[in-house]
Amino acid sequence: MTAVAVPKRREREFPRFKLPLAALIDGKRTEVCDWSVTGLGLAEVALTQAPGEHLAVTLLVETEGSCLELALSTRVVWVNRDERRAGLQILDPAEKTAPLAHFADLYLAGRVVQSGSKIYVLGTQMAEMENAKAAVVGVTSSTGNGLAGRIFGLLIFVIIGLAAFSFLSNIVYKRLFTFEAVSASIAAETVTVYQPRDGVVEFADLPQKVKQGDRLATIALDAPAADGRSTVEVLSACDCYVLSVDHPGSTYGRAGGRMLSLVRHDASLYVSVRVPFRRLANISEKPQISLSYLDGVEAKNVDILSIPKVTEYTATQLEIQVQPGRSLDPSMVGQPVLATFDTAPWH
Repeated sequence: MTAVAVPKRREREFPRFKLPLAALIDGKRTEVCDWSVTGLGLAEVALTQAPGEHLAVTLLVETEGSCLELALSTRVVWVNRDERRAGLQILDPAEKTAPLAHFADLYLAGRVVQSGSKIYVLGTQMAEMENAKAAVVGVTSSTGNGLAGRIFGLLIFVIIGLAAFSFLSNIVYKRLFTFEAVSASIAAETVTVYQPRDGVVEFADLPQKVKQGDRLATIALDAPAADGRSTVEVLSACDCYVLSVDHPGSTYGRAGGRMLSLVRHDASLYVSVRVPFRRLANISEKPQISLSYLDGVEAKNVDILSIPKVTEYTATQLEIQVQPGRSLDPSMVGQPVLATFDTAPWH
């Protein structure tokens, strides 16, 4: 009788768990039928590696609502190609497999529950596992990645600092050196049409633009005129743009009352700006004036045309007439404008 010596199988040092997990090997998903913190048992797998060869495996700890991925270095211990099974030994140190050990502790403590194909972790322990994994990744990250992260963080800090400095500087600059007008609008010399006789005013169907001699309105007189006429027609004295109708139609009016306001087509347009009297000293220093129009056009560094004399109607504010800084149409008369004064001494 011949006796053959068979090497004794190494006793396992860590408990084996039947809780099913999954693994990625060469991009393919594989079932992990049993596992421990030092080894994996694979099922339904066709490994081409022979025992003793190394194999990179990504272990997937999938629970309801989360998935923990652990990249592991393993060595093939045995392969049964007939049953499509294999055993792997985990070669990574305990620091890297700490999340797997923590998951095993949760399972032993009864906090990991399997229901059908789903696995549940009671409490917030999966967050703790993620923190453990993050700690391991942080320890094993390369020096190059750390340097790149520090440089990136420094750049972000510099960019945010510059943006904050620019924002605060702009606020301080505006507070110290700029002010806005109380009001501003596009203006021009207007032609006022007055009512020539007492009577009921009936306006014509007025277009936006009228020519010299066009009928503007008809006045039905109280009594016939000396020539026997009972009406008087009011005609346009110029080629003008109708700015406003100042008398309600089909109503009685007295002679001398305002009927219409017109603007000549060739009138010189300007911007009328009103500022408080306390800004007179700033105006004398010739500040830079910027205008912002309703259509989005901006005109910068416009010149002052004139400063009209103060009247009882302008006693509380100072009126300034400035160049528009752009081409304007008479139809724009009356539109509001934002006027800003920059009094910085270096201007």
